[in-house]
Amino acid sequence: MSQYGWAGCPPDIRRQVDRLTAGLRTCLAGNLTGVYLHGSLAMNCFNPGRSDVDLLVIARQAMPVETKRDLAALLLDVSLCPSPIEMSCLSRADLTPWRYPTPFDFHYSEAWRGAFVRALANGGWQDWNSVRRSDEDLAAHITITRRWGVCLHGPPIAAVFPPVPRQDYLASVLSDVLSPEFGLDAVTKKLVYVVLNACRALAYLRTGEILSKDSGGVWALRTLPARFHPALAAALDAYRSSADDGGLSLPAAAEFAAYLRGELEDLAADHCLK
Repeated sequence: MSQYGWAGCPPDIRRQVDRLTAGLRTCLAGNLTGVYLHGSLAMNCFNPGRSDVDLLVIARQAMPVETKRDLAALLLDVSLCPSPIEMSCLSRADLTPWRYPTPFDFHYSEAWRGAFVRALANGGWQDWNSVRRSDEDLAAHITITRRWGVCLHGPPIAAVFPPVPRQDYLASVLSDVLSPEFGLDAVTKKLVYVVLNACRALAYLRTGEILSKDSGGVWALRTLPARFHPALAAALDAYRSSADDGGLSLPAAAEFAAYLRGELEDLAADHCLK
C-alpha cells in the first residue's frame, strides 16, 4: 500500500475532501474564512489503511449552535467515504491573541461518531455552545499547518495562522507523547503511532526539525542506537503498508518506549532551562 500526499492522492480522496469543503462553504456561508489541510495528507505520507484526513477550519466568528448541528450532520455523512476525517474549527478570535492551550469552537473525529449521532437524535446538540473548550494539540497542528499545510479555500496560511511560540509547540508535542492515555505509557494500545510520534518529537528536540511520523522514523533509523533498529523498521513498515502493527513486538516496543521517554524528558528539561 503506497503513501501519497494531496498532489498525488487518488480521485476518491480528492472527491471526499472537495465534497467536505463545498459542504463547509454551504454550512458556514459568509462566516467561513478558510479550510486548511494538515497531517499526513499534507506531509506526503498518507496511508489509506491507517491515516485520517486532517483539517483546520477557520471562521470569522464563533458558530451558532444550529450551524454546528448542520456541520455534524455533514461530517457524519462525509467521513469514512472513504477515509476518516478529523477536523477542528476555530474562530479568528481563538487565534488572536494567541493562547495555549488553544481554544476552539468545534471538533470532529471518528472517536466521537457515536456521541454525535446520539446528540443529533436526542437534542443534545442544543447544549453544544454552553461550554468553551481548548486543546493542547492545536499548537502542534497549527505549527505543522504553517510548515506543511495546504490551503483548500480562503486566504494563504501565513495570513491566517499566527506563529506558534516554540515553548507552546514543545508543550503540545510532549503533552501527546508523554500523556498517560495516548503516549509512551500506552504503548500497548497503539504501538506504531506511539513509537513514530515519539521519534518525531525527539527529532524536534535534537534538531528543531518539524517532521511527519514517517520522516521521524527515518531520522531515528539514522540517529538512534542500532539495538532499536528492528523495532523502528517494523514500525515504519506497518505505518507504510498495513493497518495493523505488523512485526513490531510488544517487548521491543516497550523497551524502545522506555528509552524514548528518558531521552525526551531529559531534553525537555534542558529546553525548559534555556
